[in-house]
Amino acid sequence: MSATKIPEWVLHCLDQYGNCACGRAITKKFGKDKLLEVLEAAGYPCELEILSDQKDKNQYPKDGTYIVTLKNRQTLFESM
Repeated sequence: MSATKIPEWVLHCLDQYGNCACGRAITKKFGKDKLLEVLEAAGYPCELEILSDQKDKNQYPKDGTYIVTLKNRQTLFESM
């Protein structure tokens, strides 16, 4: 995976569900801001949410759940 290539399965999840648990490895490889920039450039404007144990103050918590959600998700559901 190149530093600017989002895995196809992430895009598929975004298309199908409007969100994707993309994982720590992908988020850490790109960096939070760069991941969102690359997704937006690919036509997927997203927000990133990291859910983790409050005890882990690390920028990329090992036990975290990394979820990207389309900003226009509600618009997608209304158009169905």
